[in-house]
Amino acid sequence: MKRCKMCKVPLEGFLYRIANKLFNIKESKEDDELCNKCQAKKE
Repeated sequence: MKRCKMCKVPLEGFLYRIANKLFNIKESKEDDELCNKCQAKKE
């Protein structure tokens, strides 16, 4: 299962769909190993 390398949130599968709906967490467009929240913190 693919996960964010900083916060370990799932970026695919069933748990990803739940995180996406509840917390608006998605795969980052700039770095496919990070979620959008960690990418925003990184910048």
